[in-house]
Amino acid sequence: MICITFYKEPEGRFKGLQVLGHAESVEEGADLVCCSVSVLTINLVNSLERLTEDRFDLIQDEDSGLIQIAFQAPLSEKAELLMRSYELGVEEIAYEYDTWLKVITKEV
Repeated sequence: MICITFYKEPEGRFKGLQVLGHAESVEEGADLVCCSVSVLTINLVNSLERLTEDRFDLIQDEDSGLIQIAFQAPLSEKAELLMRSYELGVEEIAYEYDTWLKVITKEV
């Protein structure tokens, strides 16, 4: 299962996120979930790097399926919009494919 955790301040501002795991199923739909989450996540990282001036720490480990982003400062409007768009996308996938994807939010 893939688990995506959004880390937010009490006011709802994003502090970071973690994507962890693989769909690990041969059942129909698992590969679709894995590909969808991968594309959205890679696009998020690339967009944050190229379209904003926001700084963040990035940790990646392909074997465990880990991508972790920790923002170094409060987000710009552009970065906030990118994060909200990503959150919307993965929540919609999780709604349809909850067997392989879980999305949670933790207050930090």
